Amino acid sequence: MSEKLQSVKNSLKRPRKKSRLPLIVGASITLVMVIIGVISMFWIPQDVNVSDPSIRMLPIGTPHHLFGTDFLGRDVTSMLMTGVRTSVIIGASAAFLSLFIGTLFGMLAASISKLDEPIMRTADIFMAMPGIIFALVLASTIGAGYVTTIFALTSFFTPAFVRVTRASSMRVLSEDYISVARLYGRSRLFITIRHVLPNVSSILIVQFTIYFAAGVLSEAGLSFLGVGINRPSVSLGMMLHEAVEQIGITDPLGVWPGLGIVILVIGLNLLGDGLRDYFDPRFSQRVR
Repeated sequence: MSEKLQSVKNSLKRPRKKSRLPLIVGASITLVMVIIGVISMFWIPQDVNVSDPSIRMLPIGTPHHLFGTDFLGRDVTSMLMTGVRTSVIIGASAAFLSLFIGTLFGMLAASISKLDEPIMRTADIFMAMPGIIFALVLASTIGAGYVTTIFALTSFFTPAFVRVTRASSMRVLSEDYISVARLYGRSRLFITIRHVLPNVSSILIVQFTIYFAAGVLSEAGLSFLGVGINRPSVSLGMMLHEAVEQIGITDPLGVWPGLGIVILVIGLNLLGDGLRDYFDPRFSQRVR
């Protein structure tokens, strides 16, 4: 009897709160990187496209050149700050556009049965297309740059948002209170805005952080291959590309942009994990 009583007490215990450390650390890292990007819009130590052969390959810690200079005498600190800004802008833009378009079409597919099949089959077609090949075709057709990279990443990410939004919206639309709202004569638009969107927003916010990080990595990969960001703009992936071209001569130069990518992606992933646990504490209980 006492064992049964103890088991009942244990079942009634409130679940242990999971630490919010990942959320705090992830938000802090992301905020710092965003601040660096914002600062670089108004101030950098030196123009990233100004070369000075007389100061080429200066070591780390040189006065006025904290991270030294590269093989052309360009300030590495300035390029890192500008590269972080580029990564943040492209990653956030691609994730936001994918969120907006994917949410719109996902909710249309869930709400209007006639549109469900065409929208989902179109999403399947885009998901079947290799992202790198699509970006290469775009770059060769209209040229590499900000717009091309953002458009390629948005096309690649949007189908995932469509699928997630549709699945989450259909779950909400199957609830009893939605049936009651329909009986009261509420319009489809009212139900979507008043009931569906608030209930799927937490999932979409977490999805946004995941694809923000994916956008940063994808931009770095495309720029590394030469089909992303090119001079006179600067990105962390392009810095890696230039460092590889000089490998054996300027080996340490590839470390800093690589480290910047890793830090930013880790920060965004921690932020996404923290937000997921914050919005849905049951998840942390399920994975234990």
